[in-house]
Amino acid sequence: MKLTQAERPVFTRAVAAYLEAKKPHKGKFTGPTADEILEELTPGPVRWAKLAALVIEVADRPPAQVTP
Repeated sequence: MKLTQAERPVFTRAVAAYLEAKKPHKGKFTGPTADEILEELTPGPVRWAKLAALVIEVADRPPAQVTP
C-alpha cells in the first residue's frame, strides 16, 4: 500500500502508538491510540481500515523490518 506524503508521518506515529499501547503499563494506558492518530487524517472508512490494518501488520513485524 502506498502512503501519501501527508499520511507517512501520521502512519509512523500510529505505529509507535500501537507498539507503546501493547507494552505492559502500571495502571491504565493514557497515551494517544493508533486509532486516534489515524483519525487526524480524516480518511474515509475504507482508507481508514486499510491504514489500520497496515499499522498492525508493520508493528507486528520483527523489529528489523518495521518500515512500510
